[in-house]
Amino acid sequence: MARRRSRLTRREFLCVAGGAAAGVGLWPWLPKAAAAEAALGSGDSGLPFGCAAGDVTPEGAIVWLRADAEGGVAVQYGKDPGLSSFVATMPLRVRKETDFTAKIKIDGLEPKTVYYYRGVATGKSAGPVSRFVTAPLLEDPADVRFAFSGDSRESFQPFSIMDSIRAQRPDFFLHLGDTIYADRGGIASRLPDFWAKYRANRSDPPTQRLFSETSLYVTWDDHEVADDYDASHPLAPIGQQAFFDYWPIRQSPQEPNRLYRSFRWGKALELFILDTRQYRDPFAGTILGGTQKRWLLESLSSSTAWFKFIATSVPFSSPDADKWGGFPEERQEVLKLIEGRRIPGVVFLTADVHYAAVSKVPGESGLKEFIVGPLAAPMGRAGGAAERFEFFSKESYNYGMVRVHARSQPPYAEIEILDQNNRSLHKARMNAQPR
Repeated sequence: MARRRSRLTRREFLCVAGGAAAGVGLWPWLPKAAAAEAALGSGDSGLPFGCAAGDVTPEGAIVWLRADAEGGVAVQYGKDPGLSSFVATMPLRVRKETDFTAKIKIDGLEPKTVYYYRGVATGKSAGPVSRFVTAPLLEDPADVRFAFSGDSRESFQPFSIMDSIRAQRPDFFLHLGDTIYADRGGIASRLPDFWAKYRANRSDPPTQRLFSETSLYVTWDDHEVADDYDASHPLAPIGQQAFFDYWPIRQSPQEPNRLYRSFRWGKALELFILDTRQYRDPFAGTILGGTQKRWLLESLSSSTAWFKFIATSVPFSSPDADKWGGFPEERQEVLKLIEGRRIPGVVFLTADVHYAAVSKVPGESGLKEFIVGPLAAPMGRAGGAAERFEFFSKESYNYGMVRVHARSQPPYAEIEILDQNNRSLHKARMNAQPR
């Protein structure tokens, strides 16, 4: 849902840009006292949730923020932790039509580099400083560490597990869906209702702390709209608009609703993020839709990454009708490609079912799926654990931690499931098998 965001006047922009070039970068219409506060990131920033960076590449990132009223916003960023010198983005004007949110693109960054950034709103002091690290270049055998999980329900705040994830200092956090529960605790039926759900979750202090110290990749599942919904649900367009308003996701003007995408982190890792909701059609037997399926098959075939992590919001290995088990022909088509072309290093990552497990993928491929979550929601249950799972636990909130040791001989990936107190529940290792 592409929406045009109004820019500030040329005079305002030139003032801000001039300040940035001079190494000052503060908004020129601020009083001197407020300008001094802005340099320290103190006082009233008018940005109640700080910022969040997402969809990071070697050269850039998307920064999300929300102001508490209509006006101009921009992002200041640089390599200095205190941002004593920085570059300022071109200001944008946030409006009520998007709940005063903005997504600001940052380009021209250096790979494998820590950047610090903060938001600034018109007439306010600068917001708190956050950080993220850019991805390494394609042929860089860099070590990578990232966390993944899903399912965060508002009534289970505080989301204390976010502090446990933060303690691991991941390069990025992968949220696998059910980022809100629009259909629980007061059903969202209008756009402001959906926005309110996101604001409630974003106000959680542990969430704000995690988001301020790493970057995000995000997909959705059903509870962003309604339980087990598919593309025909009448609330889908509204829920999708709210989702894009509240997450730092790159949107193409040509395909503004596209959510499936991939990201490369050096020589060792490629992340394939699927959209298992927007295009699913039970009558046509597809969970991905034709275009996304072709993209996935072609992208997996051409990837040279040692490890290919497929992020799916519903379990690939599950026999349930709402999961990939409800679309057996399409699941088999994916498996046939992986097995037939002997694509090495494929791992499935998922959440959704509210328990931790390592599941055997159907067939003789030997592929595995790592299931985690919830971050904060009721625990789930599953039958046939002895047959389906190599590991199973439904005792605690949990998340996954992936550590790719690209400089080891041989290179390997370690996938660990941890509980909300960072106790290890299960650990597995996979050696790289480069083509």
